[in-house]
Amino acid sequence: MTQDELIRSILDQLLEGVIAVDERENIFFINDSACQILNLKKEDILNKNVVETVPNTRLHILLRTGESELDRLQNLGNKVIITSRFPIKNKNNETIATAAVFRDITTVQKLAEEVTNLREMEAMLTSIIDSTSDAISVADQEGRVVMVNRAYTKITGLTPREVIGKPASVDLAEGESLHIKCAREKKPIFNVKKKISSSKKDVIASVTPYFVKNDFKGSVAVIHDVSEIERLLNELEATKRMLKKQRAKYNFDDIVADSIEMTKVIKQAQKASATKVNILITGEYGVGKEVLAQAIHNSSDRKDNTYLRINLSLVPKDKQEDILFGQKSYFHKTHNGTLFIENIHSANDEVQEKLLKYLKEGEFESDYYNYKPDVRLILSTTEDLKTLVSIGKFSREIFYKISVVTIHIPALRERKEDIPSLSRQILHSLNQKYGRVIYDFTEDALTKLKNYSWIGNIRELENVIDRAILNMENQDSIITSSHIPEILESSEKSTGTLKEMVEDYEKKIILEMLEVCHGNKTEASKRLGLTVRNLYYKLDRYEIK
Repeated sequence: MTQDELIRSILDQLLEGVIAVDERENIFFINDSACQILNLKKEDILNKNVVETVPNTRLHILLRTGESELDRLQNLGNKVIITSRFPIKNKNNETIATAAVFRDITTVQKLAEEVTNLREMEAMLTSIIDSTSDAISVADQEGRVVMVNRAYTKITGLTPREVIGKPASVDLAEGESLHIKCAREKKPIFNVKKKISSSKKDVIASVTPYFVKNDFKGSVAVIHDVSEIERLLNELEATKRMLKKQRAKYNFDDIVADSIEMTKVIKQAQKASATKVNILITGEYGVGKEVLAQAIHNSSDRKDNTYLRINLSLVPKDKQEDILFGQKSYFHKTHNGTLFIENIHSANDEVQEKLLKYLKEGEFESDYYNYKPDVRLILSTTEDLKTLVSIGKFSREIFYKISVVTIHIPALRERKEDIPSLSRQILHSLNQKYGRVIYDFTEDALTKLKNYSWIGNIRELENVIDRAILNMENQDSIITSSHIPEILESSEKSTGTLKEMVEDYEKKIILEMLEVCHGNKTEASKRLGLTVRNLYYKLDRYEIK
């Protein structure tokens, strides 16, 4: 059993319902108790949007606020539950997920309303409250403890003998007892953080008064220790993030293919993914070669193993061989997985020599021994490899080995039927990024986008829509043609080779983003979808100071 499976198994044993939602508002974990309380099936809601599947949820709101909502009393049909919601944050204090822990307290409340004598209630409630992992204490009209459950002793460290008959403040390190406050105010108290004096634990307590024929008879406190659940969920999320880094995230369903051209690409890629053959993906800058590579990996029999990407054009020539073939190299890390080598035309002679040996013999020399990794290669290029072969810049043998299956992704200007769906897909992603609610594009805006030549392809489209959102007022909910940057007009007049126009466009976008970010390179790299290292490489390449 893996660590991830062990943690999930532990959470499934809890009597409390537990739901966890990722930053895209999708449910990535729900335990059996939650399914039972909500009357939902796990397979129907996992990986689904929480707003669309869980009634009265607020987990998506916590993704924006980053604030805990603790021990909220909530009606759920004919049930009453107590729920605590809290954000899960990374080391940078950024909210990366949210979780809710809740329990059905319908039975406890009904018993508290119907029983006319606290001693009679004690006998009926003992077996019920002892089954919960939450600490429960019951106090009389004077705020003196008359009953506690087993979990109370576990959480507080105090036995029934030490607390029953004593003021309810006996378990607190500081502050007023909530039972005593409830006896005075005769109303529920929720979301109060307290520290237990004996165990030194921080707990969340809620106290509800109960009445018999409108006479106050006492109060019931539910004391929730969230520390262990928070630890397990944080560990689960850390494991999930670690696995996510080693896995591709895109599938064929994520690729827009409204055009005939892209439909053919998808069909060809799907067929190729079912084989073990290496694949060459060709196409201009920004057409989505890596997305297709990830989809191929996720549709192959290697989908549960490592996927890694390396862009050779960003690796110094003298470092390429060591990074690809040295000790702890990309080939070592992707054994039994998939390695996507981007811009294979940038490979130096040493890399080409070792790559050819691997393609021929399935092995290469690594630190004085022959290494035989089982790696499925997907390679990409923006160049015409046949031309590079003819002028001696690229190995003819490698070309023949890697081009058995060649998938060409057409430029965006050659498949304009995809632009509306692509634009909406990008808009959905940017809504999450900026916390906006922008519903769609007007027809004139889509027409304007479709009429542009898109030298930078999908990456340029992403940037233009990003800038369109920045041009909008907070109350705007539809992107119109007036929001779309004037770059679409000026770029139509560009001249020069395709490569020169792409480079000019990229340089212009980097300069504009640096201006928007007031020279903050870290922020600019995030908005451009680049690593800081890649941004510095491009700044040096374009001589941007």
